[in-house]
Amino acid sequence: MYKADRMYQEMMALDQQIKALQPDGDETVTEYFRLYTLLIYNYAWLGSLYDIYDPDAVILLGNGRQLHGAAEMVQNTTQLLAAFPDLHLTLADIFVTPRDNGYQLYRRFYLDGTNLGFSPYGAPTGKPLEGRKALCQSMSTLERKPDGWKITREFTMYPEEWLQQVCAP
Repeated sequence: MYKADRMYQEMMALDQQIKALQPDGDETVTEYFRLYTLLIYNYAWLGSLYDIYDPDAVILLGNGRQLHGAAEMVQNTTQLLAAFPDLHLTLADIFVTPRDNGYQLYRRFYLDGTNLGFSPYGAPTGKPLEGRKALCQSMSTLERKPDGWKITREFTMYPEEWLQQVCAP
């Protein structure tokens, strides 16, 4: 079997699992966002960001940048995946805790990949992210909207200094 065929089958299996979920409690909401996180980062299924981020979401990044809405999150994630086309995300921890009108979602994950594409720091270097050195975490506020659970606010920390060292010539 070709790699592309295997990846397609894996993506379709994740998509079917997501569609089969009825996220209505702690465990199912956690699983819903776990599957979406893997689909987006490990298979570059960027359109799924529109499924989980509210159009008016506020995303605060560790470097002080602020993104507004799903469209800017797509742009930011596209830039990361362009710099690391072989990116692989490994979830170390993910859980939700109930809050007034929804949940708080916590994700801790590692990024593996090689800088094979252009980044904000310049031309590809061929250097690897080395997983454990690329620790990321995010805390998100989830609210139920008419079209499902959405991230309305998020604090995300990428390993900015390490990304710069890997991507800078």
